[in-house]
Amino acid sequence: MGWKFSLAQRIRMGLAMLVVFLLILATNLVDRRYFNVVQKSITTVYEDRLLAKDYIYKISRQLQKKRDFLAIEDKAQVKKKIIHANDSIQILTTKFAATRLTDHEAILFESLKKNLDELYDHERRWSLDASFREEGLTAETIDNTFQAIYDDLDALAKIQIEEGKNEIIISTETINTSNLISRLEIVMLVIIGVLIQLLIFLKPLSR
Repeated sequence: MGWKFSLAQRIRMGLAMLVVFLLILATNLVDRRYFNVVQKSITTVYEDRLLAKDYIYKISRQLQKKRDFLAIEDKAQVKKKIIHANDSIQILTTKFAATRLTDHEAILFESLKKNLDELYDHERRWSLDASFREEGLTAETIDNTFQAIYDDLDALAKIQIEEGKNEIIISTETINTSNLISRLEIVMLVIIGVLIQLLIFLKPLSR
């Protein structure tokens, strides 16, 4: 024997199915939003933090090479090496500038560029045949500039760790929220399923 539903039952069934559809649509949109947040955080950690820290490390390596070169008395021997190191640093700073910088990070990066320019000027004067004293330049002056650059790099490296940690916290919180919503979805679907059964099959009270 086939199922026979009254008009009122059909209307209730249609409304119930509409509610279920809207609930599934809404939860799908919410899940997609949370997925995008997590995806963005993962991308940010890699592109703006891990790569940025790698650039900082490589700049530090090039600086150490330059510092070692400057200790060599044969200037003709190291001029090309210093130029090569400077080219590498320029490429790395350009890549670092392309990452997403916080306000504090941008200030430190400007300080880094300023100190690098100062170091380049010291190297240009060092490369001349005149002595440090005649050029008004001393080894201590160069060392101070190197130290200022290292201080900027250390501060920038610290920011990468802090910001990376913040992104991981955001991702974790987003995943936890998404899991909670998923559990609530299951409970709501069960409740709605029970209500649908009641709405469809419960006969109206006779007067």
